[in-house]
Formats: sequence, structure tokens, C-alpha cells
Amino acid sequence: MKKTEAHKEAKKERIAITRKKEQAASVAKDISSAKNVAVIDLRGLPDSLLQKLRKQLRENGSKVRIAKATVLQRALEAAGKPKEMIGLFNKPAALVAMDITPYELNQFLRQNKMEVAAKAGEKSPKDIIVPVGETSLPAGPALSELKTAGLNVQIRGGKIAVVKDSTVVKAGDVITPEKAKALQTLGVKPFTVRANILLAYDGEYIYAPEILDISAEALLLEAYMQGVNVGVNGSIYSPESIEQLLSQSARIGLALSDLTSAAPAAAKEAEKAAEPSAASTEEKKE
Repeated sequence: MKKTEAHKEAKKERIAITRKKEQAASVAKDISSAKNVAVIDLRGLPDSLLQKLRKQLRENGSKVRIAKATVLQRALEAAGKPKEMIGLFNKPAALVAMDITPYELNQFLRQNKMEVAAKAGEKSPKDIIVPVGETSLPAGPALSELKTAGLNVQIRGGKIAVVKDSTVVKAGDVITPEKAKALQTLGVKPFTVRANILLAYDGEYIYAPEILDISAEALLLEAYMQGVNVGVNGSIYSPESIEQLLSQSARIGLALSDLTSAAPAAAKEAEKAAEPSAASTEEKKE
């Protein structure tokens, strides 16, 4: 009987290992055939948002692969991807096999956000302020609940109204159950979540999230300013540099003009100083 149970367990384990190997091979095939691969952070990501992202990315020819950490790590190893990516699965994460660039994926994730409610026990990253205004809540138990949570509320026209901007939670504070319930009662969703890239790889370079967060506008502005500086420092005339070059030339001209006008005056003063005084001339005559 014990041998039979042990045999069954061993068989289950072999089946599980075989499935993991097959799954890892499938993931490795996906990321090997794609131009780029990324690891995205799934911590705190609502399932509804994740499914929306997977669907939209699939429509664009990308695949989001979610599996156990060991499966994804083996897939990355088999596909010859950087070791830096393999070490990222000590937290909930997924692989994205894609033909779009890492920058395009990051922009897509930034645009697909979701507002979420505050949860009891979590630390607030910012002040949660409920502004002045009427609510749709009728007079009743909700009034005392909101007051207990720290909101300045009154009954106006049979409805509960917030009569003064109320800071329910300060940044860094842990949200209490009472405050979380009050915010949910008001329908306030103070936080925004999105999927974040942990690392991306395009076959040549590894991209950290801080690099991908640099906007195209910022890069263009920096390139423009550098181009203008080169034009000015190199005296290269262009519509962008001409104004500064003319201003620079004017300042140099004025400085030279001051030096030129000062030279004759200095010469006259020197000549005057060199001439003997009338008194000394008379003394020599005597």
C-alpha cells in the first residue's frame, strides 16, 4: 500500500516536471522568436487590468507569459537572455515577448492605468484629501462613519455634504479600516496603479525603467539645446544660434570700443605727466 502511494506521488512529480519543461520550452520559443523581451512587475496589479493589458498586447502581436518563477527563469536561460533578467523573479512578475520596442511598451503601460480604492492596513504614499462638495448619500449612519474617519460633514438638503476640505490620511500614514470604509462609501479611489517594466532587452541593450521613463520630448529638447550650444561655441550661424552670436559680437564690440577710447585718454595723461611743470622750469632757469 505504501509502495503504491509512493509510486503515485513519484508519477505525479514526474508529470509535473515534464509539464514545467514543456511550458518553459514554449515560453523560450515565444521570446526567442520575438524581437524584444521585457519583465514586468505584477505586484499590486488588479487582475482586471492585467487581463486588459494581455488582450491589447495580444492584438498587437505581443504575448504576456505568466508562470512559476522557475519556469520563466528556465525559459530565459534556454533563450540565451541576460542573467540580469533571470534574477528578477523573486517577486510576482511576467515576461512579455514583443516586436514593439521597450520604449513603446513602456508608453503603453504608462497610458493604461487604473484608479483603485484605498485598502485598510496599507501605507498611503500621499495625502488623501476629500474636497468640499455635496454627496449622493442620504442622512443616516454614513454621517457618523464619515465623521469618525475625520471628514467635516453636515446634512444639507437631506444629503450629506463635505463642508470643508478634509485630509483623511496623510502621506506615510497607515490607512485604518474606518478611513478605508469612509473613502469607499464616498466612492473615492485615491490611488493609481499600472504595470511597470523591471528590465527590457532588445537583443543588444538592457533597458532599466528610469531610462525608458525619459520622454521623447525631453530627449528632443536636450538635443536641441546641445545643438544650439555647438552653434554658438563654434560660431556656426543658423536661425537658432544667430541671435546669441549677434549679441555676443555686440558685447565684444562694445568692450573693444571702450578699450580704444580709453587708450588715447591714457596716452594724453601719460604725456601730461611726462611734461615738466612750470615751477620746475623756472627753477632750472634761475
